[in-house]
Amino acid sequence: MQLPSSKLSQIISCVSICIGLIVCIGWILDIPSLKSIIPNEVTMKFSTSISFIFSGVTIYFISRYNEGKTGIAQIVVPISGFIVFLFMATLLTAYIFGITSGIEQLFVRENPDAVKTSHAGMPSFPTIVNFILIIVAGLFAFSESRLKWVTPIGYVISTIGIIAIVGYVVNQPALYYYIDNVNTAMAIHTSILFVILGIALILSRNNITVQHSESVKIYTKITSLFLASSLIPIMFVVGLNFNILEDFPNSESVKISMIIISIVTTISVVLFSLLISKSISKPIISLKDVAIQISKGNFSIKANESGNDEIGELSKTFNQMVNSVIKSERLSTMGLLSSTLGHNIRNDLNVIKMALEILKHKNSIKSDENTLSKITVMESSVLHIQNQIDDTLNFIRQTPLKLEKISLSKLLENTLKTIKIPENIKIDLPLNDISLYCDSSKLIVVLTNLINNSIQAIETEGKISIKAREDQDHSIIQIEDSGSGIPSEIIVKIFEPLFTTKIKGTGLGLASCKHIVEEHNGSITMQNNPTTFTIELPKT
Repeated sequence: MQLPSSKLSQIISCVSICIGLIVCIGWILDIPSLKSIIPNEVTMKFSTSISFIFSGVTIYFISRYNEGKTGIAQIVVPISGFIVFLFMATLLTAYIFGITSGIEQLFVRENPDAVKTSHAGMPSFPTIVNFILIIVAGLFAFSESRLKWVTPIGYVISTIGIIAIVGYVVNQPALYYYIDNVNTAMAIHTSILFVILGIALILSRNNITVQHSESVKIYTKITSLFLASSLIPIMFVVGLNFNILEDFPNSESVKISMIIISIVTTISVVLFSLLISKSISKPIISLKDVAIQISKGNFSIKANESGNDEIGELSKTFNQMVNSVIKSERLSTMGLLSSTLGHNIRNDLNVIKMALEILKHKNSIKSDENTLSKITVMESSVLHIQNQIDDTLNFIRQTPLKLEKISLSKLLENTLKTIKIPENIKIDLPLNDISLYCDSSKLIVVLTNLINNSIQAIETEGKISIKAREDQDHSIIQIEDSGSGIPSEIIVKIFEPLFTTKIKGTGLGLASCKHIVEEHNGSITMQNNPTTFTIELPKT
């Protein structure tokens, strides 16, 4: 039976943790055979053993991603990486600047004349590099875009370990990175662990899918990370100070003072972390509760918008989104109802129009002017109802575009046939003609709406000018009228569904125009003085 690669990665991680613990015990109890598996050879440093423990933890949780164990990993991997980083970043800085940081002798002390060691407690430079690479791999495992780098990092880590092992086999100190008084040798068991940890990373990469089937509460996550980022450095600083005090006589009173200060600081940090975490997570949890209520149909509830930070902005955006959803829901309901009613009413209107035509013809023969004027009023009312039904059906009707090449002059000719132009209004057609690539039936709806709006805006005598031009990529149509214009404070709302200033308007005419033009990947804009609507359509 073949062992799954994820399980193999977990076993290797546990081996790293166990060996790290064994070496730590060797340092604490001063057992030489646990520090170095080859007598009188370089030891695995205490900082290295600690880093192997937490590197094993990191790779263990990376390998469990495919099992959905991502929640606890979001806390454990950053904390483990942070501990390793504190060790390795400090040691790397000491290497680069040729100084002694004190981290080398943290919690335990190594003899100054340790075998193949440049400075007591200092691991080799490649060891530091490998641990930093493991931290980077742990962080990349959370990112789908950077996940591909986990495998190359695994190969690099294994290769560095293999080179050191070869150095021990052929007895070439340079290959296991030993340079007298410059760089500490990499211990043989350190080399072996790096090889298998690199393999574990390569195997775990094949199982990572960056899924998040399990998670922890945000309050727990923030509190944990706050505590880790605060308490771990405190532990390092206290440990360093205790090491320094070992070299001074009569330092017991100072040690007691440090212990008291450390305890007070730790308690303060814990309380501070709990309070800050609660203040950060509370508005997020509140927003989540609002979302749950809305999902249950309670649309009256609103998110708290009091904050001026990103969470406050998120709450405002959330409320706007909910309002949009409510409006969309109402429009959807209205659409279903209007579609049925519209078709039924349109059929009845056609019957009325036919009856009015018959009455008009009969009364024209009798020359009954009083009856004819009443029939004209009735025809006007029927036309008005017909226009409102058309506005509604055009807005809710979702049909695919039937694109074709058509001249603007032909389109305007077909449009004006459907519009009753009052005698007091003059329409100026474009002097030039342009070709449009559009759905002609839908664009007729747009032009009809805009021209009708212009007619209604002109109170006495006036003029509607239609202009056309082209640029490199667009065909441009402008409809300008001599009406009173649109108040500046409502210009931003005129294309919104259901917004109207007319007593008998539906508020769907311009919304329908905008929808149709945007279906063509075009744009429609409006400006005053004079009132001008501009349509831009792509040529292809």
